[in-house]
Amino acid sequence: MIDIVPATLGLASNSDEFAVIEELEAEFGVTIDYANAPQWRTVGDLFTALLAQLPAGLTNDPDVWERFVSTLSQTTDVDVETITPQMPLADEAQAWRGLNSLSWMLLFLAIGMALVVILGAVILIR
Repeated sequence: MIDIVPATLGLASNSDEFAVIEELEAEFGVTIDYANAPQWRTVGDLFTALLAQLPAGLTNDPDVWERFVSTLSQTTDVDVETITPQMPLADEAQAWRGLNSLSWMLLFLAIGMALVVILGAVILIR
């Protein structure tokens, strides 16, 4: 069997992100500052945000990284060994998938509205 290493942590929605952050906060007994959350792109960015909330004595403790990736793994089912600071939190293309679906939905809505207008005009002409 071939093991597939994920390219991202796989956070696909805000609810995924909140679940991960809540688990990290519970594990470390801190509240992570969300002020820079829109700029978090990688696991390393999230780790840096966590470190900013930890007491100074813990920031250099190597066990912090191990606990951090263990919590991420438990929350996301991504193998601990594959999680690196450079790993993206989410697939950037996933954000565009929603836009693509929205575009199709708007197209179908426009076609439907055009059909209603045409049918209405045909009925009025009769």
